[in-house]
Amino acid sequence: MAFLSPLEGSAGAVKSLCIVYVLRTLSILILAWFTTFLFPSFSPLGYDTSSTHVTGYSGVISEGAGKHATNLVDRLVTALTRWDAIYFASIARHGHRWEQEWAFGVGQSYLVHGFQWILNLLGGCQMSPSSQILFLSICSCGSHLLSAILLFHLTKILFEPARPTSTSSTLGSGETPNIVAFVAATLHILSPAGIFLIAPYNEPLFSALSFLGYFLYSYAVKNTALDGQHGIINEVCLLISGLSFGISGLFRSNGIISGILFVFEVSQAVWRLSSGTNPAANIRLLLTSGVSGALVGIPTVWRQYQAWLEYCGVEALVQRVWCSKTLPSIYSFVQSHYWGVGFLKYWTPGNIPLFLLAAPMLYVLFKTSLDVMGVQNLAASRLYSLALEQTNRDLLFRLTVPQLLLATLAVTSYHVQIITRLSSGLPMWYIVAAAALVQITTATTGTKPSEAKDSPKFNEGGKTETDGLRNEASWVRPAVRFFLGYQVVQAVLYGGFLPPA
Repeated sequence: MAFLSPLEGSAGAVKSLCIVYVLRTLSILILAWFTTFLFPSFSPLGYDTSSTHVTGYSGVISEGAGKHATNLVDRLVTALTRWDAIYFASIARHGHRWEQEWAFGVGQSYLVHGFQWILNLLGGCQMSPSSQILFLSICSCGSHLLSAILLFHLTKILFEPARPTSTSSTLGSGETPNIVAFVAATLHILSPAGIFLIAPYNEPLFSALSFLGYFLYSYAVKNTALDGQHGIINEVCLLISGLSFGISGLFRSNGIISGILFVFEVSQAVWRLSSGTNPAANIRLLLTSGVSGALVGIPTVWRQYQAWLEYCGVEALVQRVWCSKTLPSIYSFVQSHYWGVGFLKYWTPGNIPLFLLAAPMLYVLFKTSLDVMGVQNLAASRLYSLALEQTNRDLLFRLTVPQLLLATLAVTSYHVQIITRLSSGLPMWYIVAAAALVQITTATTGTKPSEAKDSPKFNEGGKTETDGLRNEASWVRPAVRFFLGYQVVQAVLYGGFLPPA
């Protein structure tokens, strides 16, 4: 399939990613839409009828505009409005009316209000509930595709040498980072988050903002000299990176975990200053990194302050119990009180099936994290198919820490099954899995011309070098097969409003 080749440069890769994205998205949408016939909202087989209360089967545009939705669009909107999407649609329309709704991000509400403001400027057209859901779904689709493109360029920044040393696609050649970048972006399009990256959920918007933050942060770190010398563009990238992570926290609260990246940068600047290395540059770097880290947390803190004013301020009729806490956080209270989130709270016999469902994703997250930790030793020359000679290994470690922290929190404190959704905003597992997939494919097809006429090389165990490469990356193909199959099952269950969410 030459039209999906990533070797035609970045433009060709982006074109191919768009083709993959359209095919995948249409397939998932058709599955979810068809499921509404199997589990219609009025049938006792349906799990819940909340979607119809949100959409009201109203027109895509208000009646004043003179346009009405077809039955096809009605069913599609209903199929997309499931589970948390009902809360998101309600918050976008009415704001946070109930205390338990503060567990959900406010980012989509800002998007809807911003778009409605634009519509008012153009003629005063009011969006109906259905049109708001379609608008948010379009935002989700665009954000998902954008995050795949950002992941492609992030991978190239992390691993691509200054100049490709070869035009062949052999293991570890100059073109290998391009191939791995394309495969990583494709894996993101085929993410196990599935239909949640199409529906009006926060994950795709969160992923796009997170990947933008990772991209700019990586660019700044890679262009900073060992003594801390850097240009103004590095400081701008760090600041925008922190702002991007901060805005992502308005969509998903775990965006604040990315703030740990700036702890590394601050620590490194302090260490250089303590040794008297390039004081002028490192003072600037210290201040920039500190402000960038603050930008990650400010939006989340601001939302907590708004809740405090509403429930704990002098105008509050009844002060809630969480107001008297040392750190009065409505988010922590709501998650624990209404949603049962907390340390080991999910560890009950009834949730064992959900832990089993999340196990493949958790395995991949921990496996890829340990793989990156393992190459911190300078004796390691590659990360699967990716050569490490010109790679900033410390940067790889930094980008992996948020992934490791989130996976650990998912096991100990979250509703564990949502890790398949949360993982969509973590770039490193896609990159490592792509590198492993390229390695096992290369080893299986034997595309190393330099060894085509040579006798096979054997290691001490009597296995060829190719066998060793295949075995090293053997975990990745079963994982990818599971994710692809899970997307199909998930789309059907989601369209029928059936668990798990």
